[in-house]
Amino acid sequence: MNEPSQIFGDPKQGLRDILARIIGDFDSKSGAFAGLKYNSPWILATEDWAERSGHTVEALCEMISQWRISICTGEQTNPKIDQVFEDLRSTAEEWRTETGYIDAPTRYDPEKAKFPNRKELKAHTLKAWNSLGLARQWHSYDARDLSFSGAFEDRFGHDVRFSMTFKLRYGGPIRLFFQFPYYSDGDPRSLDLFTLSGWLLCGELRLPEAPELEWIVGKSKTNFEDVDGVLAITRAILSYLRPTIQ
Repeated sequence: MNEPSQIFGDPKQGLRDILARIIGDFDSKSGAFAGLKYNSPWILATEDWAERSGHTVEALCEMISQWRISICTGEQTNPKIDQVFEDLRSTAEEWRTETGYIDAPTRYDPEKAKFPNRKELKAHTLKAWNSLGLARQWHSYDARDLSFSGAFEDRFGHDVRFSMTFKLRYGGPIRLFFQFPYYSDGDPRSLDLFTLSGWLLCGELRLPEAPELEWIVGKSKTNFEDVDGVLAITRAILSYLRPTIQ
């Protein structure tokens, strides 16, 4: 049969289109993300921020999606999106000055780094990782991080590597990172949970921290809700990237 890249045309543009679709469907909770339990980055587009910045909620939602699509695909945003971004960031800076709001400092807390469920966490996640159907996969573990990795050929013929990491030393935030074989500015180089969730954009806009856009490993030995949430998102992303014709 033909290679995936031959079926779908230009592989780089095909990847860009898929990444844009992933972000659009993630934000609207549609496609492979329908029914999954998470907060859309559109929660940042409140009526209050819309009124303060002089834009509509719909315009803020469009900017939230298009800015992140630009980050992941390497393509530039249009001037309209850039203006909405700058207006909201300026508004957020003014609000910080008015209210004296300061982001909570990140400090190492030895108590938060204690996970009595490390063994159960590893076993639970490894079982789920094995179910992803990856031809190549591996995992690593040390006192600070627990990482699960894999590689596959996407529908365009790219060799894609990805990993899910639990930053246990820092209280258990979950990271997800897809690396594509492009390395120049303007290329679709990667997709990560920071960008997908809206956490990165929230910081860039200088909005107040939004912990509801982050996933944290719990300490229970039987309940792994946030881990399962990121695993579900991982499966959804893979459904867009992997070949549909075998």
